[in-house]
Amino acid sequence: MRKALFSAFGIILLFALGYIYEDIRGISLSEDVLRLHVIAHSDNPSDQQLKLEVKDQVVAQMRAALVDAVSATEAQEIAIREIPAIKQCAEETIAARGYDYTVNVEIGRHDFPTKSYGNLVFPAGQYQAVRVIIGEGQGKNWWCVLFPPLCMVSSSDQGLSLDSPEKAEVSLKFLKFLPKGLQITLKGQDYEG
Repeated sequence: MRKALFSAFGIILLFALGYIYEDIRGISLSEDVLRLHVIAHSDNPSDQQLKLEVKDQVVAQMRAALVDAVSATEAQEIAIREIPAIKQCAEETIAARGYDYTVNVEIGRHDFPTKSYGNLVFPAGQYQAVRVIIGEGQGKNWWCVLFPPLCMVSSSDQGLSLDSPEKAEVSLKFLKFLPKGLQITLKGQDYEG
């Protein structure tokens, strides 16, 4: 009886996932996200640490600014208005650490390589992004997704990470927001939006 119940639940879940997939299939991932890209002055360890500190401050500022954003387009419009504040935030963080690097903030379409954030995989391509360039911008960079908000999960250099996938909870409500092209791996199964 229990086995039949689990089988029935599995079939219902499979149909639900198929319905959700069909519902979101036409959505382009690169149009439904706003990414953040912070580029360090150099690969010097102190410049790399500074990059992470700038990133933390910019993420905190943007989290507050984007709290009511309901689309990537709206998030981008807010980010454009926030350029002076983003620049000031980065400059203040840099000055507080004793550096005098310049900061350039731009928003536009930029190339990104395939990036895995734990179980989420964003394919390579052009994405709308807020780009913060520190000094010469010749160092390793850091990126995450500002909208939908995936940046605040990790303060490491790796961006979003589900280090304990067994503790992660995924609901069908969450899956309806997966844009086309986004891949997710759960217990060895790959799903793609």
